[in-house]
Amino acid sequence: MTVLDLDNLSDLATFARIAEAEGIRQTSGRCDQPIQLAGVRRIWHKPSGTVLHELNSATMPGGVLVMACGNRRASHCEACSTLYKYDTYNLIVAGLRGGKEVSAVVADNPRLFVTLTAPSFGPVHLGPDKKGQRRPCHPRRTGPSCGRWHGPDDLLIGSPLNPDTYDYTGHALFNAMASALWSRTTTEIRRALARLLGLTRAEAARRFTVVFAKVAEYQARGLVHFHAVIRLDGPHGPGSPAPSGIPIYMLAEAVEIGVRRATVDTPDASTVPTRALAWGRQLDVRLISATDLNAEAASALSDVAVARYIAKYATKAAEAAGLDLSPIACRRCAGHGFVVLDVKSEDGTASTRELACGDCRSYGTRANLDRFDLTPHARRLIETCWRLGGMPELAELKLRKWAHMLGFRGHFSTKSRTYSTTLGALRTERADYQAAQRADVPDLDLYDESTILVVNDWSFVGRGHPDVYPKSQPDQEDRQ
Repeated sequence: MTVLDLDNLSDLATFARIAEAEGIRQTSGRCDQPIQLAGVRRIWHKPSGTVLHELNSATMPGGVLVMACGNRRASHCEACSTLYKYDTYNLIVAGLRGGKEVSAVVADNPRLFVTLTAPSFGPVHLGPDKKGQRRPCHPRRTGPSCGRWHGPDDLLIGSPLNPDTYDYTGHALFNAMASALWSRTTTEIRRALARLLGLTRAEAARRFTVVFAKVAEYQARGLVHFHAVIRLDGPHGPGSPAPSGIPIYMLAEAVEIGVRRATVDTPDASTVPTRALAWGRQLDVRLISATDLNAEAASALSDVAVARYIAKYATKAAEAAGLDLSPIACRRCAGHGFVVLDVKSEDGTASTRELACGDCRSYGTRANLDRFDLTPHARRLIETCWRLGGMPELAELKLRKWAHMLGFRGHFSTKSRTYSTTLGALRTERADYQAAQRADVPDLDLYDESTILVVNDWSFVGRGHPDVYPKSQPDQEDRQ
């Protein structure tokens, strides 16, 4: 148990955070779906040929090594998603205030919290507002209307008022190209800031860099929108001081210009003409701990609040849209129902041949949608992704592979390379700390890294918690 030194705590808020972290550590529980492995890992000292350490599953309870699944989704594993959430929090907050080998200079650089929404592809049923208050759903005299007051658990929330006129094709294409649209947006933000400063692109690159960290969130209607931290740095690597003469309001103006100008064109298909996709009308730009704009300081967000907000959505997927599915496309044929093989004829001529996929019996799916409890809106979105994914012109979007995610195929949390540390570095730090607590693990820092060889030989056994405790046998008195 951790002992808290109350004399060294600066305030009650610090005490509350430490107490909360300790409580989470003790109550988070174990992995729900751990992975069982059988095999051995050996750490060799190459010059001497000696084994410095050996980890063998045969010496463990049940004869298997039980490892956490590492699933980030809270709906699949609460323990692993909690760990992922706190790793994401540390990654985000390091880019806002420093730490984890990130310079504390980042706390003084201009920083913004930006929310970008998806456009409308048709009116949908509305649920309670952000404060939880119910509101009338489209009480219109003309056009599609509802007029009901939907509760928070109403399955109609997010579904179209008129499914026959809803643009399901545009919906699926926007999800599929949302990551490409974000990439275009970051380019437009840098160009807009250069124009506001009267600089050429080359001059701007020598003066500043714009970095980000973002997370994707599903809306109830099944469209993704992004929450992002955007930071202005100097040109000399991560965390370098931002150049003087660039106020934060100019960065905010560049963000608004870049978001409005960013568009991306969909591939041109025979029955689905190309279209330009852009962000929705709702754009929220907030300052993070702003100090140089007194008029807007009241609307600024703290770095801790921003990091917690992003970390919360990093462990969610499409649950908000009523979906919690595994991939439905056959892995072998990627949902196409056939596999392409390279063959050679007797004369050495190379060619390709299409064969029916034996894993899915040419259906392309791993499971029938009738098995799942889907809303009509969610099912139609999946069917739209499946239909579009069968078009050769749209093959690069991989809509069948990502039909269970309504077409969105990007990472849920991404960042610029120079924003802060990485999740891999955080996990390595934790693994090194845990290894240092074990007396049987040698201190590898005493050896030259080039002289150490790690050999892993593992095989997959199964999932779940093994029965590590053998059933007790009745004693002699019980038998009598």
